[in-house]
Amino acid sequence: MNRKKWLIVSLISISTISALFEALFYQRGLPSTPATATLAGVLSPFLLVLWIDADDKDHRQVRRPFDYGFLVLIFLVPYLPYYLWRTRGAAGLLMCAGFLGLFLMGFLVQLLIYCFYYL
Repeated sequence: MNRKKWLIVSLISISTISALFEALFYQRGLPSTPATATLAGVLSPFLLVLWIDADDKDHRQVRRPFDYGFLVLIFLVPYLPYYLWRTRGAAGLLMCAGFLGLFLMGFLVQLLIYCFYYL
């Protein structure tokens, strides 16, 4: 498994495990544990930045300064849609929506639980 696939699998795994824990705690009426929320909140952007850095070596449509990884980390929110649009076109916007879905997975699972049990 190459580096890009490993990073994406790690990002999906962390988001899924965090969403599972948040759903279990939400269903029981307990506040979410700070450890799982913090772990997912810190590791997910770092894994996404590492994936962008590894992916950019295959797609040279975007110019890379010497401190590319740090700049991507600082400007991740505006840079991610730009990078995906420049390297993949319209399919990149679907990938951006997928990454947004991964980051919001815990909220979406809690929303589903609320709709099924309380409405």
